[in-house]
Amino acid sequence: MNPPALSKLTIEHLRGSVVPFSLSFEKGKKLTIVYGENGTGKTTICDAIEFIAKGKIGSLEGRGLGNKTERYWPSIGKTSADIAVTLQAGTTTCKATILKGKVTSQPDNLKPQVEVLRRSQILRLLEAQPAERYAEISRFIDIAGVTSSEDSLKKLTDNLNATRDTAIAVVLANQTSISQFWVTAGKPGKNALSWAEAEIGRDLSSLTTAATTLAKLRDAYQRLSDYPNKFNEANAALTAAQNEAQIAKQQLENAMANATDGASELVGILEAATPFLAKHPHPKNCPLCESDENVANLQNTVTQRLAQFNVLQVALKNKTNRDRTVQLAEGKISTLQADMIRDSKNFEVIRGEITFPAEVELPALTVPAKFDEFALWIEDSSHLPTAWIKCEGAWNEQSKFVATLAKALATYRENVATQKELDVLLPKLRRAHEILVEERQAFTDGVLKMIAGEVGRLYEVVHPGEGLNKISLELEEGKRASLEVGASFAGKGNSPPQAYFSQSHLDTLGLCVFLALASLDDPANTILVLDDVLTSVDEPHVDRLVEMLYTEAAKFRHCIITTHYRPWKQKLRWGWLKNGQCHFIELTKWTLDGGLKHNRSVPDIERLQSLLAELPPDPQLVCAKAGVVLEATLNFLTELYECLLPKRASCLFTIGELLPALDRKLRQELKTVVTKKDAAGLETSVTVVLLPILDELTRIAQARNVFGAHFNELSFEMLEDDAITFGSRVLELVEAIADQENGWPRKEKKGSYWANANETRRLYPLKQPI
Repeated sequence: MNPPALSKLTIEHLRGSVVPFSLSFEKGKKLTIVYGENGTGKTTICDAIEFIAKGKIGSLEGRGLGNKTERYWPSIGKTSADIAVTLQAGTTTCKATILKGKVTSQPDNLKPQVEVLRRSQILRLLEAQPAERYAEISRFIDIAGVTSSEDSLKKLTDNLNATRDTAIAVVLANQTSISQFWVTAGKPGKNALSWAEAEIGRDLSSLTTAATTLAKLRDAYQRLSDYPNKFNEANAALTAAQNEAQIAKQQLENAMANATDGASELVGILEAATPFLAKHPHPKNCPLCESDENVANLQNTVTQRLAQFNVLQVALKNKTNRDRTVQLAEGKISTLQADMIRDSKNFEVIRGEITFPAEVELPALTVPAKFDEFALWIEDSSHLPTAWIKCEGAWNEQSKFVATLAKALATYRENVATQKELDVLLPKLRRAHEILVEERQAFTDGVLKMIAGEVGRLYEVVHPGEGLNKISLELEEGKRASLEVGASFAGKGNSPPQAYFSQSHLDTLGLCVFLALASLDDPANTILVLDDVLTSVDEPHVDRLVEMLYTEAAKFRHCIITTHYRPWKQKLRWGWLKNGQCHFIELTKWTLDGGLKHNRSVPDIERLQSLLAELPPDPQLVCAKAGVVLEATLNFLTELYECLLPKRASCLFTIGELLPALDRKLRQELKTVVTKKDAAGLETSVTVVLLPILDELTRIAQARNVFGAHFNELSFEMLEDDAITFGSRVLELVEAIADQENGWPRKEKKGSYWANANETRRLYPLKQPI
């Protein structure tokens, strides 16, 4: 389907547009010529079209302003946030603004396809070095996928070749290692590899079992070897305890000899008298018998008698403690005897688990039960643990050797197999790369030959009979991205045109090359912009050039030419072209206060968000802009979910056709997950159900009977409150579905929802509910 014809371009605060400027295109005319003296704003118009299409301003590039020219984009006194470019085509509108430093077109699917040619590009195309010349046209010859595949295949071949070299080196290293092992083993068998195969095939499980069991036996023996010392220590402790008990017994007997009969009753009396005498140290009479004899030293006498009885108590307690120590020492010896018997049985059990290899020396006798025989048995077998450790070490070394040998042999086999596979694969990959290069060159040469033929045809239209139409475009031999341009001159072919052609001829040649290239990339959807590129074309060629451009413009969506060449102005104004051949616009003098001006300047429509933010908002403008956005949004949804709509050649539908197409079942399922990042970079997600928004929009449309209206009619049908509500709901709907930075959710994700770039919008469901 052909795209709608351009209807109006509106520029706000971009470059020379210090005030909003609108340019309306005449219906049915694909060729627009914008005339103006130097400094009237022609380049600003070209910049605006490039801005909305490509998000850049090429006129500022290559002028010594650095790589980033964005600070020169806004008009004087404005910022990048004030810039806006709107392109209307039929009933569709696309608007480009700068959001977070990035040019964003909304809706993105209506962003126009544009090719812009400036005089500087003609110079680069014809006068630059071959590599730079190819860079200028490379985007028209889309072989990026092929060159990427070619590079990937070359890289793969180089990597695999390096892998093969590594495999060969590893094979040699493994062969050397295996041969050294074989020589150390005495060169048994036929050769090193057969010997290695036999070695790693041996069953070493018995050695592993023997090593494990022998380690357990050694641990059990170690526990047994500790018992002689333990018994000696226990017997020494018993003897010492018995001696101390005997001494305590003698001390008790001596204390008892000094004690009197009834000592225990007497101790009670003396202890009871002690507190009394402490309070009355000099009584007149004895508190017990009331006698006054010896009463002077009564307190000292009581104290001395109690001391004699304390010695007896201490001796008795010491005797009891020493007897208990003897009992504990005897119990420890009994425990050691039981433990020795248990560990002896455990040792014999382990010894009987397997039949040890012949090189393992074991005790000749079983563990004796008697201690004196046991100590002798330990003494006779004390050398065995050392011998067992040596056996374990030898067995472990043998296992490690076999494992090392097996690893070396496995690595050898793997790398031999890799080498053989690569010996087969690499020649095929090299041939595949050669074929890819040949096909790429043949394709590119074919495209260049086709372009050269088209350039020659166009050039002959402008310069008929001059014999300069034999143009050649060829890749420089041996180079992938180097372009040579040739032309016939004085019967000599493939002459560099820069050496023989006049500036006028070079300009028209560059234009012809550009037109031929642009026609390769979907010209029916391409807006062609020529920014003052034909300043040197002389008057005799003007008529043929404009006729040629008019004819070629039919291939494109639209063609815009800017010029300050006065003869063009006169010829076009007086109608020297056929009626309706082009749309002629003349720019008047530019001023700092008024900006760009021409007779058809009209006010432009502000962004919907800005209109709603105004106090008070203008209902008519809000409604008109909201209608554009709503139609685009509904078109997106109905197309995405393949909703039922009337079959129509124009594929343009009113709100009354688009809203009902979203039936009740689909509306109930429609929802979006909106993901945003805060200043700290943290993501938050909110689910927005679309049913209430769509129902409210339907209610407003039904209440005001505007189902058959387009956006430009809505503003005259709605009440002010409904218009503002309508605009707010439309804004809420489109912000829930689309993200200005990441676009519309058109990518199917995980078989369950639609998502845009970076998944800042996830739209459910994936398909219409049945």
